[in-house]
Amino acid sequence: MAPISILDTHIHLWPQSMSNEDGHSWMTPGMPLAKQHVLSDYYKASQQVDTSSFSQETMVEGVVYVETDVRYETPSGDLTTWAKGPLDEVKFLRSIVEGEYGERDSEMLKGIVGWAPMDQSTSVLKAWLDIAEKTAGPKTWARVKGFRFLLQFILDQAKFENLVQSQDFIQNLRILGERGFSFDVGVDQRSGGSWQLEAMTKAMKAAHEGVGSELKVTFIINHLCKPDFEAGEESFNRWKSAVEEMSALDKTYMKLSGAFSELPDGLSSTDTIASKMKPWVQHVLKSFGPQRVMFGSDWPVCNVRGPKGEQSWVAWKDVVKTILDDEDHGLTEEGKQKVWRGTAREAYRLE
Repeated sequence: MAPISILDTHIHLWPQSMSNEDGHSWMTPGMPLAKQHVLSDYYKASQQVDTSSFSQETMVEGVVYVETDVRYETPSGDLTTWAKGPLDEVKFLRSIVEGEYGERDSEMLKGIVGWAPMDQSTSVLKAWLDIAEKTAGPKTWARVKGFRFLLQFILDQAKFENLVQSQDFIQNLRILGERGFSFDVGVDQRSGGSWQLEAMTKAMKAAHEGVGSELKVTFIINHLCKPDFEAGEESFNRWKSAVEEMSALDKTYMKLSGAFSELPDGLSSTDTIASKMKPWVQHVLKSFGPQRVMFGSDWPVCNVRGPKGEQSWVAWKDVVKTILDDEDHGLTEEGKQKVWRGTAREAYRLE
């Protein structure tokens, strides 16, 4: 049996120097993520140590790095000063692409989703794109496929809605589209609320309104919108409605990723987890189709609440395989390959 070939569309990396609260405000001492995570660690976690053997069940052919919400200061004054953290992130990625971690790592990093100050004025965003491009250098900048600004942590509904409905935010999304970049959507039903999904859906529609197809920003939605798997029917229906509205938009994709962070405790077996997720995944596959759904591991975040600790990459891959092989979803082999790697190639424009 041929191995499954995967493009992992959602991984995070950071060097030892950024493995602390100075590098990431959310990285408290003693937490499992507060240590270096680089591609050599990823190879071990995903069982990609022996690249000469093609008898392996899974072959990762490439990864997409997604920004890690690095620490930055309150926006004021010189951009290079208050955004030093994100610029350090760009420099770290450049060191990988330019071979400081070895040729294999450089080739493995197929795409980059960087941080961008989407909550600032359009002039600040444009300045950031210019500075980031110069900091990255041409080889690394060619691998920057899109940007993310994590919205999920804005838990005040009025503040969230005021931001995503603002003219600056909508225009910033359009600027990304005009320049050929995508935007990764990070919203959270479980910890935030269904209103996050609903407000962002309105913003996505506004960003596309009146824009030609070739200039529309591509939206790539993270982690199934982080569903509340324990909520009641009303919450489930609001999630379903938002997902359906998102799927109706052009150039919009969904990542099959991140569920370990949202699932209730006590689920350990592959079959149990796949069964728990089935109503949500079924709706995503029905709404988007496999040609707009892509695999993402969310490594190493998947280790925090994953059922196998630091081996949870493999656990998530097994869950996804069980989901895709479920005859109730009616996926063809071609459809499964779309989820494993084909959709990623298209959405992130990967060579």
